[in-house]
Amino acid sequence: MLKSISLFSGGGGLDCGLEAVGFESRFCTDIDFHSCETLKQMKNASLKGEKGGLKNAYILQKNIVDLSIEEIIQQSRLKVGEIDLLTGGPPCQSFSVFGRRQGLNDPRGQLVWEYLRILRGLRPKVFLFENVPGLLSIDNGLVFKNFLDAVQEPFNGYSYNVTKYVVDAAHYGVPQFRTRVLIIGVLNNSGLEFPSENIPFVTHDDPKSTKVAEKLLLPFNTVKDALVGLPTIEDNVLIKNHVGRKHGSDIKERYANLVFGERDPKTRINRLHPQRPSYTIIVGSDKGGGKGHVHPYLPREVTPRESARMQSFPDWWGFSGTSRHPIRQIGNAVPPILAAAIGSFICENIFKQKPLDRHTIWKKLGQEHLLTTEDSKA
Repeated sequence: MLKSISLFSGGGGLDCGLEAVGFESRFCTDIDFHSCETLKQMKNASLKGEKGGLKNAYILQKNIVDLSIEEIIQQSRLKVGEIDLLTGGPPCQSFSVFGRRQGLNDPRGQLVWEYLRILRGLRPKVFLFENVPGLLSIDNGLVFKNFLDAVQEPFNGYSYNVTKYVVDAAHYGVPQFRTRVLIIGVLNNSGLEFPSENIPFVTHDDPKSTKVAEKLLLPFNTVKDALVGLPTIEDNVLIKNHVGRKHGSDIKERYANLVFGERDPKTRINRLHPQRPSYTIIVGSDKGGGKGHVHPYLPREVTPRESARMQSFPDWWGFSGTSRHPIRQIGNAVPPILAAAIGSFICENIFKQKPLDRHTIWKKLGQEHLLTTEDSKA
């Protein structure tokens, strides 16, 4: 089994998706307490034989600035050069078009160099770096160029062959528009070849597209598809994080009068269109403010679990904390379905392993409701 280590693990979207395609997470770390509690809860569930993940992962809450190579090696039970995949996406708010775009002037922007420090120290065979597309344009592209140059520069006789991709999660079956930049690097002299193919062939497209009409691709999964089978808030007794905010009568009235896709002028969130993928889930500032969008049928904001559905997290993947903590973990995450698609691409094209079929992967990720709706569309 391929061994992986994740930095900036957050609520575990990348690890969740990668484990579904055959990677074994051996070490996960994040500075956020509730994110690490989420990961620990999933590990404990796994150890009890319940649905979860990260069974063999050591989970550490720590600022990456204080994280040493020796500590990762010791706790992951792996040696330098034995790690198959290093993953992670430093906090993206400094580079996001939704943020102030301060880039390296923001302390969080400096964390890309901490990723590089650990990459050089661990010397994994492959690395996956994920971030927002704003990383490509901040400071006229200088931040991104400097990072790529540093990654590819020989260090102690080693270097990486690197390619970048820009992907939208909706094209891989995630019921949410979410664009991300991916950098995949393969260690030179590792015996692994860099794939000549592009990032995984997309599986979904706009229902009006020619490829969907010709049955070459499936139509996007939608908000309606994401919510299939989810009980109402009032009926929920088992599903974690399915608790809504309390709204006053004035807010309910405003939300009720919004048409699909319309933005509320005061809360500045949109009413979701049931026949389209969700808008990108965002998390607000470091002080809070993270919230979902307006429910397509009800005059309220979606619950964290409904947002998690649109991120393609399984219902059994519970998030630690109350109020803003779960939504921040969900909004910061890589959708597990997207992570699985990338992981499957890496397994097949770099490690030359036979990939699992998409239906098997999605069932592992608890996405049977999406498979059912796709079967009805086919």
